[in-house]
Amino acid sequence: MTDSSFRAFGKHVNPALAQFLSLSGRDQRFVRAQGCDLESDEGELYADWVSGFGSLNLGHNPPALLEALKSHLDEGPPNLYVESLNPFAGRLAERLARAAGPAFETCYFCNSGSEAVEAALKLAMAATRRRGIVYCEGAYHGTTLGSLSMMARGEYREPFEPLLAHFHEIPFNDLGALADALERRQPAAFVLEPVQIESGLRVLERGFLAAARALCRKHGTLLVLDEVQTGMGRTGRLFCFQHEEQAAPDILVLAKSLGGGVMPLGAIVIGAGLFKSAYGGPLTCEIHNATFGGNALACRMGLETLAALEAPGFLEDAARRGEELAHLAHAALGSHPLVERIVFRGLLGGITLRETGHPWFSWDHLGMAALCGRPASGALVMHRMLRRKFLVQLCGHDWSTLRVEPPLIVSAEHCRNFVSALAEELDWIGANG
Repeated sequence: MTDSSFRAFGKHVNPALAQFLSLSGRDQRFVRAQGCDLESDEGELYADWVSGFGSLNLGHNPPALLEALKSHLDEGPPNLYVESLNPFAGRLAERLARAAGPAFETCYFCNSGSEAVEAALKLAMAATRRRGIVYCEGAYHGTTLGSLSMMARGEYREPFEPLLAHFHEIPFNDLGALADALERRQPAAFVLEPVQIESGLRVLERGFLAAARALCRKHGTLLVLDEVQTGMGRTGRLFCFQHEEQAAPDILVLAKSLGGGVMPLGAIVIGAGLFKSAYGGPLTCEIHNATFGGNALACRMGLETLAALEAPGFLEDAARRGEELAHLAHAALGSHPLVERIVFRGLLGGITLRETGHPWFSWDHLGMAALCGRPASGALVMHRMLRRKFLVQLCGHDWSTLRVEPPLIVSAEHCRNFVSALAEELDWIGANG
């Protein structure tokens, strides 16, 4: 990749982001990737602890998927099955419905998480003949207008207000507020994430999902679970709701790692009878669609991804690695004066940091006055870890929380190195702040 190609991003794609990356020292130029590592144009290796925000559960360029991709292209099937039966979508839908459980029957395929959320909202409205949506404060469901109408307050949302009508916010983890909203508003759907990653790794209390499901059934409201980031093995089960009995949603939203990090692929996995209720007639069966949704190549990658995740021992190993990483983090960082809180769910973690209060570690001092008022310690740790060749990121709504999201294939050595480097950098900040 040429130097001009990287510079073209800053001119023709997102100039403000390119400038921000340069100012914050994060404008690395990556040219190759494999497994848990990224290689820069200078030959330096960086450990990827962001994983494409959960899109790379199998790591970068997983060999089995690349081999399947080459084989698929050599076979030469149609990629778009327009107005005809799509066998690749059929096989993937069958596999996903079986993996999600006996309550599920059909799937709708699209290209991203936001698209999948939009599809879930429309299907819920069409199937119930209702219009209201209840969602939780602090959420992040995407940036299209429907998903944005369920976004947490802040810069993602405010420039586009007023958004869609009949969207009602309740507190996260509040069954009483949910019961009240369902009774008073009779909404089409209750939409939530089992872990609110962008709000600093807020986890639903055990039993909440099962209770929410019972409340939704009582009021004729569909339970929509957004597992765009928590699905596909991230929490130690194939889907996060499977940690709890009687917690299956009516509509399961998937994307990111569903395509193995190789192809864009989103889906909703739909409870029995719901698709027929929404789109069961010849004039309605195609009123929600996406031209490239369910294309053969993306679905082939989805099938290979499921095969890898369902291989004997894979999820058990990932769950065990998550427990080991959580233990390492608590042991090394739990009593550190700069650490407020540590939360893990499988190989998904959040480490919330306290501010140092030192003027050197402020946005003003760093020459980024536009960010004043936001926590600075997390960004400083992100910068310091990058110097140690660890690519990390903060939570979108909570810049004080460092998200911990390595590929599920991460080794014990990678985990030890990460925690050791993080502890050393926090010690450095503490000693100098």
